[in-house]
Amino acid sequence: MKMPTRLLSSLLLAGLTAAAVAQEAAPRSDAEIQGVFDRNRAPLQRIFMKYQQRMPLEQVLRLELRFTVAPDGTVGEPAVLSSTYGDRELEALVRSWLGGLRFEARDGPAAVVERYPLVYHPAR
Repeated sequence: MKMPTRLLSSLLLAGLTAAAVAQEAAPRSDAEIQGVFDRNRAPLQRIFMKYQQRMPLEQVLRLELRFTVAPDGTVGEPAVLSSTYGDRELEALVRSWLGGLRFEARDGPAAVVERYPLVYHPAR
């Protein structure tokens, strides 16, 4: 059973909408997920800014991510489900960044984050 959740964002990550976490797999809270993303915002911002220098972003970049948080806090199976630009190099960089995130270790099974929307508004 999937449980819809709300994630709020600020600055770089704006406009995030509902995300679904597999309930049977000890879900991570919205605040925990958002906190880890916020603490690791700078490397993601550098990825987007470097990409924007090479390929100017003319519209909002929307990515939909899927990943698993293991009991030890590591992220596995990072995936980009969809992207408004469809650039494989950019998606590979985002997957690499996502795979490097670390959550607090927790007893129990892995938590699967089915859909995590990520939005980047390019500087104009």
